[in-house]
Amino acid sequence: MWRIQAMANRRRRNDVGADEIAQAIHPMVDAMQPVVAQPRAMVPPTRVVTMEDVLKHKLSKFSGKATSDEANGWLKECEKIFQVLACTEAQQLTFATFLLVGDAEY
Repeated sequence: MWRIQAMANRRRRNDVGADEIAQAIHPMVDAMQPVVAQPRAMVPPTRVVTMEDVLKHKLSKFSGKATSDEANGWLKECEKIFQVLACTEAQQLTFATFLLVGDAEY
């Protein structure tokens, strides 16, 4: 009986040792797996906004002969269109300046 109990104890110790080894090996195996690159998001190519794009929205020219409310309305309309077209600040300045005529141009 003593032999059977000794064999059972040895088997339990061997199983515990095997479990510890398996637990130590799993992280190593995981680390050796090739890293799969995440798929890249498709980014549509950006197109340069042109004056023609702005003019399609039929913005009125601004002469400066307007009330402050009319001037603010014109600026808000310009800003709205520039935002939709995703214009840079430099483009916004160029396009808005192009729309100035007469006294407003100077």
